[in-house]
Amino acid sequence: MTKNFSPTSNLIALCLASFVVVTGFGVILPFFPLYAKEILFKFYFLGFPIGIAFQIGIMTSAFMFTRFLLAPAYGDLSDVSGRKPIILVGMSIYTFLLFGFGLAFDFLSLLTLRGLQGIASAAVWPVGEALIVDTSSKTSTGRNLGYYIMSMQAGMAAGPFIGFIFYASLNGFVGFPPLLAYRLTFICQGIMGLLATIIVALLVKDPSQFEKEPLSIIASFVIAIKQMGRKTIQSPKYLITIFSGSAVYRNKSLYTIYLVAIINGFGNAMIFPIIALFLDDYYLLDPEIIALVIGVVGILALSGNPLGGILSDKFARKHVVWISGLLRGVLYLFLGIKWGLLAAIIVFTFQRFLWAIYQPAFRATQSELIPEAVRGKEFGLVQALFNLGSVLGPIIGGALYDQLLGITFNLSGVVYLGAGITFAVAGIFGIIGSITFLKFVTINPLETQKKAIFVAESSTSEK
Repeated sequence: MTKNFSPTSNLIALCLASFVVVTGFGVILPFFPLYAKEILFKFYFLGFPIGIAFQIGIMTSAFMFTRFLLAPAYGDLSDVSGRKPIILVGMSIYTFLLFGFGLAFDFLSLLTLRGLQGIASAAVWPVGEALIVDTSSKTSTGRNLGYYIMSMQAGMAAGPFIGFIFYASLNGFVGFPPLLAYRLTFICQGIMGLLATIIVALLVKDPSQFEKEPLSIIASFVIAIKQMGRKTIQSPKYLITIFSGSAVYRNKSLYTIYLVAIINGFGNAMIFPIIALFLDDYYLLDPEIIALVIGVVGILALSGNPLGGILSDKFARKHVVWISGLLRGVLYLFLGIKWGLLAAIIVFTFQRFLWAIYQPAFRATQSELIPEAVRGKEFGLVQALFNLGSVLGPIIGGALYDQLLGITFNLSGVVYLGAGITFAVAGIFGIIGSITFLKFVTINPLETQKKAIFVAESSTSEK
């Protein structure tokens, strides 16, 4: 490996990695109504009714729980052993699981696959973010993170489109039954994931490995698997250690970042598993139309990611974060109002656009509070806390949706859909998170620099 590499090429390759991973995550979204009709069924557990939306919420929570458990451990491992091998292992697992989704046949198999998906994503998303920050100048960090997050949003938008293209072609034109067309869609997606993994293996460079003896891709891959295996086993103990421990660089601002990450995860995850069901139940849309709607909304919101990064580089990052977060929370409140499909799509699009602005600005703010020597661990920790909130969000959101489906509220002539209360709860949490961020986060570059020097010196002395 050579020091003469292009940070731009690295950025492009990492964006490809995140795009493919999130495409595999997003392609499942419009098929939730199909699950409800073909695979899932209501059952009782200890006398408690387990509805379809609740089951979908549990599946989403399984993904978030394993990601919560492992993101800090894998991030910490990448600080020591290098980031690229961890990313490659995660992408390989993710590709294998996409083939698995094509063979899933019931709730338990889907639940298992979603849990394993969380393990793979814990190795890709936070570690990729840390590598991008490693290779970005301070004036381009927000912009580059914006492009990286845009690749995620593009994957989320492209996933439903890809699902729509494959599903509509196989079901409508070829004539395969719905369930078989669904299975073949994921198998085709798995082939795309395999090709992307090969491209990343060949193109991504890891600056942390420049001074070390070079290893072949296969050798570094095998070593990473062994190291990740040990980290996986140790992860519960490791989580307790980093949550209960203190560090010199942690202060009120960083602890606020932790709290807001939990709030964001909770509110965001309440919505993800039910939006497709909402469009099916209240607007009677078919899976392929749902895929188109979600895909179009995602594409229209894409420009918010680089815009948020650029704004955070040029202006105070803190204000970009709390203003976009506050407006997004307010828009959530309007999603549950009974009006036409076009109006609902417009509100949903603006909400997604504001979330796209929020994310790179939030991560760039986070990067200014974290020394480079512990960046992987802390990026993983913030991801874990987001996922901690996301574990509860889908379960509560799914339960609310099941209980309130079919109920309406008349608020001074405005009809509010019962299941829309889920959106309102997410909006309230978003507003609380934004106000908390505004009040307690303060960026002091000189203080962070001093702490970074202390961390680096401590790390050196330990060696």
